[in-house]
Amino acid sequence: MTLMNSMVSRIPDLGDVAIYDDIVPVDLQRSILKLVRRPIWAYGWKSVKAANRFCFWHAHFAGGEEDSRASCEDELAGNALAAPVHELWKLLSANILKGHEPMRVYANGHTYGVEGYVHTDSTDEQNYFTTIYYAHAAWEPDWAGETVFFHWGSDDISKAVNPKPGRVVQFRGATAHAARSPSRDCPELRICVVFKTQLSSKTV
Repeated sequence: MTLMNSMVSRIPDLGDVAIYDDIVPVDLQRSILKLVRRPIWAYGWKSVKAANRFCFWHAHFAGGEEDSRASCEDELAGNALAAPVHELWKLLSANILKGHEPMRVYANGHTYGVEGYVHTDSTDEQNYFTTIYYAHAAWEPDWAGETVFFHWGSDDISKAVNPKPGRVVQFRGATAHAARSPSRDCPELRICVVFKTQLSSKTV
């Protein structure tokens, strides 16, 4: 059994975080990096529009509004600019996201002083998932920028994930989390490619 095949059935529990390293081929990592280094970014996005004070950088690839539960797989496949992200989706959907359908696909960017806020991606505790791919070229521990996760129903941090290039993180959308700002020493744009998914009706 290959490493990738052994990951197919891994679905994190509510509040849990699954971390996968070295599952995205180097050539695909380079293709995605080339894409996110293009002028695709717009400033002004918020995780929770009504509550967050400050904004961050954002690039939309496919999907509807935040509350949409319609599949955007065809839209993503038809977005020529986002071809490397579609390749990443095909890789993940054959393995750790097997049986899922994408509802929104996008990228977020943070620089020094661009704060993230604690939030959940959904109130659906059963069938809404978030998967993050860290797309920047390099990262050092002194650059901060961790994604922090919180114990279910608590304001205590349960896990802090270093945004290692090429790393994939998966969790249920009802798990509270936040992207911490990169440090002043960080010369990189902290980049996450994000897939919001649900289990397909054919799977449920």
